[in-house]
Amino acid sequence: MESSKVTVEYHDPSGVFPLLASQLTSRLPLRNLHWKSPSRPLRSIDSLHVDLVPSSESADVSANLSQHGQATDEGGVHRPNSEHGPPSSSEILRGSTKERRHQIPGLRRTPYLKVYLLRCDDSETYKASSRKLLREWVRTHTPPSQSSSSASTPENHDAFEWLILHVVVPDTPAASQPRGSGAVGSNSGSTEKSGSTSRWTRGSTTIFEKIRADFNHASKTAPDRVAQVRLQKDVVPPHMLPSGAAVVGSPYSESPQEHNNAWNDVIAKFKTLILLSFNLRVSQYEEDIRDKESQRSLPGWNFCTFFILKEGLARGFESVGLVEDALMGYDELSFGLDSIIRDQANDSNQDQGGAFLQYTKDLQDHAEALQKHPENSEENGGRLSFRDVFGEKPLNATKKNYRESILSSNISVFDFRCYIFSRQLSLLLRLGNVHSARMELAAKLARPSTSVAQHSIDDLNVGTKSSTALETSEDLLSLSELCLRSLSFVTSAARVLRDDLNTGSAVMSEQIPSRLIDNLVSSWTFAVAQQILDETATSSLPVSKFRGDATSGSSGKMLSFGGRAEELKTNVPEPKTMIHPSRSSSLSHRRISNADPPYAHIPPSGQVVFDHGRFEERPPPISQPNAVPMRSGVHDLAGNRARLYVVQRRVLEHVGQNCGWAVGWAAFAATKYSQKDDFRDIDLDETNNEEVEQSQQGGGVDDISSPTLGLCEVALMDALSSLGDFRVFYERLSDLAVKHYMAAGQSNSAESILGDLAALKYELGDYAAAAMYFSRMAPQFAETRWNFVETTMLKMYAQCLKKLNRKDEYTRTLLDLLAKSAAKKMSIRISRKSFHSIGIPDENTQSTFSWLDDDKADTTGLFHELLTYSEQLPYDITVPMSKYFGDIAIEPYVRHYDDRDGFQLRLQVRHILEDDILIERARIHLIHVTPGQGKEMWLDLEDTIVVKKGLFKIWLDSNVNTSGSFIVDKIVIQAQKIVFMHEPIAKPNTTTPLGISTPSMTALKIPKKSRILCFPRVESFQAKVALSHFIHIDRARSIEIRCSSGWNDIKSAEIRIRSASAGLRLRTANAEVVSGEIVLSDISKPGVIHIADMSTNSSATIRIPYELENILPELSIRLEVDYITEKGQFQMVDSSVIPIELPLDVNVHDHFKGDALFSRFNIKTAGSTPLEVLNVKLDGSEVFDVQAPRKITTPLFVFPKQPASVTYKITTKGFSGATSVRNNRGKLESPTLGLTVDYRCLDETVLTRAEGMFATAIEGGPLRRLGRLLVPAFVDRLSHTILPGQFEKIALLGTISLGSFEDLAWSDYIDSLPMVIRDDTRSWLKKWHDTHSSIPLDPNPDSPHLSLTSRTIVITVAIPQTHVVHTTSLHLLHQDHNVAHSANVSAVGKPLMAELRIKHTRRWAGSPDSLKSAARILDASDPIEFVYDLEANPDVWLVAGQRRAHFSAREEEVRVFPIMLLPLRAGNLLLPGVDVRPNIAQQGKDGKTDQVQEENLTSETDFLSHGETVLVIPDLQSTTVGLHRLGPGAGSVLLESETRVAEEMVL
Repeated sequence: MESSKVTVEYHDPSGVFPLLASQLTSRLPLRNLHWKSPSRPLRSIDSLHVDLVPSSESADVSANLSQHGQATDEGGVHRPNSEHGPPSSSEILRGSTKERRHQIPGLRRTPYLKVYLLRCDDSETYKASSRKLLREWVRTHTPPSQSSSSASTPENHDAFEWLILHVVVPDTPAASQPRGSGAVGSNSGSTEKSGSTSRWTRGSTTIFEKIRADFNHASKTAPDRVAQVRLQKDVVPPHMLPSGAAVVGSPYSESPQEHNNAWNDVIAKFKTLILLSFNLRVSQYEEDIRDKESQRSLPGWNFCTFFILKEGLARGFESVGLVEDALMGYDELSFGLDSIIRDQANDSNQDQGGAFLQYTKDLQDHAEALQKHPENSEENGGRLSFRDVFGEKPLNATKKNYRESILSSNISVFDFRCYIFSRQLSLLLRLGNVHSARMELAAKLARPSTSVAQHSIDDLNVGTKSSTALETSEDLLSLSELCLRSLSFVTSAARVLRDDLNTGSAVMSEQIPSRLIDNLVSSWTFAVAQQILDETATSSLPVSKFRGDATSGSSGKMLSFGGRAEELKTNVPEPKTMIHPSRSSSLSHRRISNADPPYAHIPPSGQVVFDHGRFEERPPPISQPNAVPMRSGVHDLAGNRARLYVVQRRVLEHVGQNCGWAVGWAAFAATKYSQKDDFRDIDLDETNNEEVEQSQQGGGVDDISSPTLGLCEVALMDALSSLGDFRVFYERLSDLAVKHYMAAGQSNSAESILGDLAALKYELGDYAAAAMYFSRMAPQFAETRWNFVETTMLKMYAQCLKKLNRKDEYTRTLLDLLAKSAAKKMSIRISRKSFHSIGIPDENTQSTFSWLDDDKADTTGLFHELLTYSEQLPYDITVPMSKYFGDIAIEPYVRHYDDRDGFQLRLQVRHILEDDILIERARIHLIHVTPGQGKEMWLDLEDTIVVKKGLFKIWLDSNVNTSGSFIVDKIVIQAQKIVFMHEPIAKPNTTTPLGISTPSMTALKIPKKSRILCFPRVESFQAKVALSHFIHIDRARSIEIRCSSGWNDIKSAEIRIRSASAGLRLRTANAEVVSGEIVLSDISKPGVIHIADMSTNSSATIRIPYELENILPELSIRLEVDYITEKGQFQMVDSSVIPIELPLDVNVHDHFKGDALFSRFNIKTAGSTPLEVLNVKLDGSEVFDVQAPRKITTPLFVFPKQPASVTYKITTKGFSGATSVRNNRGKLESPTLGLTVDYRCLDETVLTRAEGMFATAIEGGPLRRLGRLLVPAFVDRLSHTILPGQFEKIALLGTISLGSFEDLAWSDYIDSLPMVIRDDTRSWLKKWHDTHSSIPLDPNPDSPHLSLTSRTIVITVAIPQTHVVHTTSLHLLHQDHNVAHSANVSAVGKPLMAELRIKHTRRWAGSPDSLKSAARILDASDPIEFVYDLEANPDVWLVAGQRRAHFSAREEEVRVFPIMLLPLRAGNLLLPGVDVRPNIAQQGKDGKTDQVQEENLTSETDFLSHGETVLVIPDLQSTTVGLHRLGPGAGSVLLESETRVAEEMVL
């Protein structure tokens, strides 16, 4: 591998290089170079080393100087006089400058830059000699690209640039000169000024400026090739300093900043000029490559020549650190080689693109040597090692002179491929920044040479992607790509190697055994994979190497093979989440440590384990610390390395097969058809029969040694030394592959290898380790289609668990085996059905499926063993039924008993396996289809049953009476401790994060054919919850439980009633029997009512009060009744939703009279359904009498927009005025009356009427057994058919329209019935609907069905109280009492005399104490102050007299006030109104009386003259009107009018 450095040649005729070497090398390597080619994107070079070599003339000068004893300088820089110095530039160039270059460019190292170190102390010397020397040197060393001659085309394969470096020695005239005479220095970017003592004035030219003017090109694009540095006096030897007399003037003082800028200018020129020459070389190479590529189709084109040319470009990229570009070049060359080989093979023209050797000569020689010297022949000089055949490393670009062979077209295809891939390997390792690449590069840079050693902190990182990164920061993606390329290369190159050996054997007529070739290729393949694994080993990959410690129980046989023990770092932490648990060796008969290994622990497949007769709870898993976050590329690298380990393992398996050794699943697959399914223990000490047979049959040394003939890889040879070592090495490779696969996250690949390890452990008798591996693999394959390998795995796993006495896991593994067998039988049965459907006979299908059944396994007896073994478990194991049984179905039709309540369902299951099983228990769980109903029930098998192979049907019994549509939630069959469960419908997870279960909406997606319609017999027990028909508004409301025993003679019953509504409290302790001859034996327990007995065909009603914490529109109640009869114990379940909102509203309007109170009650509907008011009654009390209107004889319909009104006259009893009563506490309260309203809701009346007629027809017809199904369904469908707006029509017409058969959608119910009765049911229902399309609404109130819907509500009506009632009237006084008119008549403006009468009464005051407190009086008979207001419209009446006056009155006192009214306009005018208010006088703080209205004293006014009118006419007797003229435009004018005579005025 070439180092990333370029050569810079310096010409030092004055010997000043040692003086400035330390300053120059301290600034190397060059950093941050940026190269931009027109055909390429921008490239950045972080670091570039420079190899400084002297020219031939400089070497001669240095040799002369060395004679004076100057071998080294103070800085330790090697001089050219070194005895072992490297070749000079002439040696590097292999001749003088005029020498013709090699015909193939790129085969030699040439300098990128030539530097002339000039020591010129004064201007006279420069003019006299230095200028001439510089011109000669420049003319000699001007590169072709810069030559002015155009005779030949410039060739830039070895292009270089030149630089003149002026070295200023102290105490010389040049040292007293500044860098320039101007203010700005050259390219340094800094301003320099001469000192005050300098003799140089403005306008004089320095030596540095003269050199620049003489040798720099005038072009703006030409680079600056002149630089200057100054030496410090302390680094110059005394003999090189001028004498004192030669010193002229004072020296120029250079600041540290100027000194640093000067050296930065030198380094910048180095970068620029090196990149210029590099760009010229790349351009030349690219042009030559294009020319060669264009000649490819011409005769004589040689790929080897083209290869050397293009490789020169790649090596040029590599020399400057552009490793990615160099790798791309080799990739293109690799593709080109493949293309040439493919073209030669297709065209049969071996000379196209150049001829290659048919075989590799050295490999053929080694193969012959291996054939002549077998590995066991110590007397023949020993065996050849792999190093003798393939070298230290099989992939090494320097082990042969590949480039010379390629140049001479004397190379084989195998060597060609190996060389290209080895170069790619080295470049990828440099990109990956691995430790080996860094060390190799450091060694190359530190080798002795004439160049100055460059000491830098990043010497080891040069050429990598980031030289500023840490040493250990490998690029894992590059390493992963290297592994991936190696996988492709090792397989293809192995085929090329095999063809190479075979071809060589045929050409040389030397018969080489195929076994030798095969083993030689295997050795090479194994070694190449091992080399890649060694090169890509990194501490960043968190996996450990295979260990054989005490905890893993490994034996002493687990030793390293071929020096592989140091493959991975032993101190790398191993995250627990990325590798599988460590395991013991299969060759260990006893454990070194008493601690249990990891695989002996309980695997994570179950929660509890019953082991050795003990039941143990599994401890909670120990949480592992968080894994270290992995770097980018770790997964890819781990996966590709794992594949390389798999390649090595396959090689090992292949060479093991030559010895007759099979390991892993291959050992079992080979005996698929020869071995039986039973298992036997294996003696690990038993001698291998195959080896004995081979030794007996062969008897010769050649036969015994032939399996390993040609095997030269040390690790493989050690592994084949014995069968035990072979198994250990196989386990080791498998372990490393699994760890890498797990680190890569490729669990499937890891599981496949674990299967081989499990088979190996089982073969060795290490059942604990084998069980650990099987436990990880079994869940992955449990639900997929098993082949022979997985079937064998389950059986082996079961045997391991049985040996370890793991009863729980052994049982579960047997279940997995049976599930696999059942699944295969079910799939074959389904396939046979499909064959039968297309008409293929049975004999053909039998042979076909026998051939396809490659994983056929005999499970006879396993079911019996499973059930027998499960008896030892202390708990049940639940498994899916569908894995072991087929054709699981429930017939969705209930069958009732003939003599008792309850029903049956039939379960159908197909037993597929061979063994007969005893079913001890079979159950079906039904749930209601409506979410939130809470209805569920179990159906059980009455007795045990033996099930044989085939289809069996069993009836399951239920003692539950319920109605509704149900679905099958679970089907359970139990045999011993094995519970087979089947859930026909998948239910979503309805549990919230807080653990609250929400109703599932699965029922909405269930097909109707999967629903089971349950209903009881007509004769069975029935109980229903309803709202009580009697409601008292001030008392607790109640619900009623109406029970009917049917044909049951109930000995005892327990009623459990539960609230499903929030805030509902049922007071079962206050339950009472409303009707029926039953006795409540115990009501002490909340929510439970016990009944002693109930005879046959009896009914009873129980009333239970309830309370509500908040207002609810309806009540949800669940009712469960457990009752015992002679037939056994039964249960009735029902859920009811009861609306409790009142259907009517009642409001009252009160009007006080002096001696009576008139109350008008308005009754209206609360909804849209009309009501039938049967009776309204207001009961009197001990204080009041009530006079009612005429009694209602016929129902009174109340419609939503037509309320009913009833008015009652209420009077007090006696004249005491005591209208208050005392309650139980002795406190006075307002008296109340009870308003009783008997009514019916029209919707209930209609449904009850229709239900009665339909039930009567069902009872007397052939569908009597379906009465409890059809009657509720009829009522439910009818309630949804009649719209709310149709009830008004029914009330007015008295006719109920029931609709047709199709309107009620009977098909949903009929389809749920058995097939035998569907047609009869459908025809009967159609016939009934045809004859009863409409029925009359029975108007008879005594009808039985109407009595069931009658409801009564009692509303408490409070009698309003008022302290005072004033009866007022406004009476007009007439002068003439003989008036003929019945109405009062007056003229406008004529006064009317009237008197205001006010009668005072305290009859409705209630208690005297309340009156005295409100009126501020001492005695109830004391007068009370009032004020009246005459309310008259000022635009109508003018009131004269006391319009507002104060007065006092006593009980029954009448006060009269005179009033005069003056009408202001004509018309029929209403008399003014009168309002009387109390006016209570209070004594203020200042002793004055304040008029304050007392709010506590109430007063009502009864105005008797309300509505009386006065006819007011104008006061005119005659009127004269004048007309202007007749015709259009005529007008009139009032001439005069005459007022009425006073005598003629009628009052």
